Amino acid sequence: MNDIFEQVEKNIDSLAAKHVDWSACASKEQLQAARAGKLKLQLFDKDVPDEWLADIKGKKVLCLAGAGGLQAPLLACAGASVTVIDLSSKMLEQDRKIAADEKLPIEIVKGNMCDLSMFDNEYFDYIINPPSLMYVPKLSVVFRECYRVLDKGGVFILMAPNPINYVCDYIDDENGGYYKAVHRMPFCSMDYDDSGWIEYGHTMEAYLGGLIECGFLVNGYVECQMEDITELYFMARAIKN
Repeated sequence: MNDIFEQVEKNIDSLAAKHVDWSACASKEQLQAARAGKLKLQLFDKDVPDEWLADIKGKKVLCLAGAGGLQAPLLACAGASVTVIDLSSKMLEQDRKIAADEKLPIEIVKGNMCDLSMFDNEYFDYIINPPSLMYVPKLSVVFRECYRVLDKGGVFILMAPNPINYVCDYIDDENGGYYKAVHRMPFCSMDYDDSGWIEYGHTMEAYLGGLIECGFLVNGYVECQMEDITELYFMARAIKN
């Protein structure tokens, strides 16, 4: 499994070096708004509902696989005590720079979301996880660790790809092309692609059922439809009972 995560780190570092859209840092305007009590936290192309973060000030927040200079600085500006953990050194560099520039006390940790052993039990009030669970072979490993480090009543907010992202392939033809359902779930890119890109398609049972099995109460759900009809993401909010 370590070899898998070493490759994932290389892949994400490479994308960050190319300045892909989702690796953009928070703007001065966004930071200023967060300081003024008008936090807008975006995971991919969807804002986290305001009511999900209404009491974030003063809370201990873990940005799980959440480096890149976006979520962590905004949360810190909103008054949260923020820790960010990520595999990607390139993405963590962005958090480190913006934290220094803006004088934000963000704790920056290089590590794997499957192993949060550096954190005490029931330490965090919030865990916020932007799209990254598709790089993990087994969700339950992450969910158990999140449950352990969250305080009772703590909130876990995650965004992840809907399985439709992996079920369909695009078939190009003389009529402009179409999508065809060709893959069963769960999905692993390495079964079809030897380029070195590693990505896992999980079922909704593994996502929502996995949260419930670990003891979470799922009490929020929204979706994010991208321009491509099979590029559908969901955001879930879960509470530790």
